[in-house]
Amino acid sequence: MSWFEKAFGRRYLELYRHRDATEADRALRSLFPDHALAGRSVLDVGCGPGRYLRVLYERGADAVGVDLSSDLLTRAREVLSPLQRSPRLVRGDMRALPFGSRRFDLTLCMFTTFGYFETRSAHAALARELARVTGAVLILDLPNPTVVERDLVAESRREISGVRAEERRWIESDPHRVCKTVRIYDLATDRLLEELEERVHLFEVDEIESYFGDVGFRVETLLGDYDGEAFDPHQSPRCLFRLRRGGPRGG
Repeated sequence: MSWFEKAFGRRYLELYRHRDATEADRALRSLFPDHALAGRSVLDVGCGPGRYLRVLYERGADAVGVDLSSDLLTRAREVLSPLQRSPRLVRGDMRALPFGSRRFDLTLCMFTTFGYFETRSAHAALARELARVTGAVLILDLPNPTVVERDLVAESRREISGVRAEERRWIESDPHRVCKTVRIYDLATDRLLEELEERVHLFEVDEIESYFGDVGFRVETLLGDYDGEAFDPHQSPRCLFRLRRGGPRGG
């Protein structure tokens, strides 16, 4: 079983509960100001528990979410069920999206959903698949490798919902990626309940330009955080790419 088939279960919802709809709203307002989403068809790849889908719906988009995790999709249904017309949810693998070519005006890959696989060829194939279903604009939200390596916290622990999570992080060079193990202990008994891992590639800007340039997309805008600040290679926590089909490089 690949790490990502195990990592995105119910425990993930607790470990990343600080990633919420407020953050999603900030990011989308930076990327799509005013009414730029109204009436647009949008695919949220790796939609998880639906925080971006809810904001997309509230801003008038015709949104669809796809995720491999049945646990996260169950939570997304709970989050979205109060809406008058819930966005459609699909269980599927991002490497073989069950949609027609150029089906969506916009495709979103938020909070590091690009970079899970082992090889360059696997990521090149994923870029082709994302481009295939996208008519106009593709958003990639990735960590800035320079800042990840500089600010990496090697070990940490926290208590959440009756358990203790002990986290260990390190950088691998070949392939270049950030790795993390999380050991979950019962607080009352100190018994190990579960061990999870994450292995996410770290991409330089020129690598992303190459992957998506090869499939007809160009970087239109590069932001450095969810508040819309311009990308600073030395300080920005994120690389927030707005790629347009056939478009030139912007500022």
